[in-house]
Amino acid sequence: MENTGYKQLLKNKNFLAYLSANVINRFGDSLDSIAFTWIIYAITGSAFWSALIFGINRLPTIFLQPFLGVLADKMNKRVVMIATDIIRGICVLYIGIGVMQGFLNEWSLLAATLIISTAEAFRMPAAASMIPQLLDIEDYEYGVALDQGLSGTTELIGMLSAGFIIGLFGVQTAVFIDMATFFICAFILLFVKLKPIEKKETLNLNYFENLKAGFRLVKTNHLIMYMIFLAVFLNALSTPFNSLQAPLVSEILHAKEIMLSVIGISFATGGIFGSFLFPKINERVHNVVMVKAGGLSLVLMYLCPVLIGNFIQNELVRYILVFIYGVGVGVCVALINTFIGVITVKSIKPEFLGRVKSILGALAVASMPIVSFIISGLVFVFSTEVIFVATGLLSLVCYFTICSKKTYNRMVKVEDMQDEDGNN
Repeated sequence: MENTGYKQLLKNKNFLAYLSANVINRFGDSLDSIAFTWIIYAITGSAFWSALIFGINRLPTIFLQPFLGVLADKMNKRVVMIATDIIRGICVLYIGIGVMQGFLNEWSLLAATLIISTAEAFRMPAAASMIPQLLDIEDYEYGVALDQGLSGTTELIGMLSAGFIIGLFGVQTAVFIDMATFFICAFILLFVKLKPIEKKETLNLNYFENLKAGFRLVKTNHLIMYMIFLAVFLNALSTPFNSLQAPLVSEILHAKEIMLSVIGISFATGGIFGSFLFPKINERVHNVVMVKAGGLSLVLMYLCPVLIGNFIQNELVRYILVFIYGVGVGVCVALINTFIGVITVKSIKPEFLGRVKSILGALAVASMPIVSFIISGLVFVFSTEVIFVATGLLSLVCYFTICSKKTYNRMVKVEDMQDEDGNN
């Protein structure tokens, strides 16, 4: 254990290659998240199509990922990642050429983005389940933290640079850079060597038996059930904030559009710090503290902007306080996200990891469109400030119930925590 740390990871060439591929991949994702928004609206000129394509892109994660996770467990993880990166690169190339040649329409764009989303749904469980084949168990915490920290840093750089790239060189340039990141990522993964996983009898079952085995494991593992419950709760209650950021800035914070950038940058900055600091913090605190960090992030997310908007009159001070609060929220979100990632990797056998991660991801994302639909109706009845205050108070109640030590100990049984690192 004394050799565990970030320096130890730098000696692992295979993990560094995997990490480099993930970082490059995340940079491409951050570019296309902005570039595709421009493309969709430029081609369709319709907010309806923008919302439709955004919603449909979530469907593969919700409906296909649990089933694709079974295949990811049975197949070579490296091959899956290389193949899906190539598929995504080809689709982005098609979109880039379509933008230049002018033949892209809403239906072809929808089809291309749906293929990209399906490939991502296949790649995610494969990438997540590669950790046990790259690192020893004592290095999991630092490995997951470093992966999330560097990915967050790269995402921030990508978001900041996307506007300049699009403004100076055009949206098609951003698209072709995005395409290049996928092919570069696939090339790097060619040199990653994975430790073999001990063959288990479950991997020899047919597809549906493997699928049922994954759901059965989730159902019987109280720790994973609690992590899924927590992820669904956090995603559901964070949805109003994500969907109402524009009215938050104008109606509550009484600020200009630049406040959106301040919020985004501060959240990302906090996420970077939280991810890198996670291993050291986790060594010194009980697991419940990490769970409480998730609940606290929601309380701060909703109540702080209301307090700042109502009681701070100076515009500069408002920007400074929003940045500070955003960093705090980002740190808390990163701590709980990294905690869930580490717990899942450490408590699930490698041959089940792809299935479990895909089920967790699908259920966590599934709550978001449901809450979005509810919020879209509530905005016609209540102001943004009322919705924020109500969600903040609900988050406060959940902080003292769902995220409490009593609830954690009741839902997580002792036998499910035997593989953890002694924090319990």
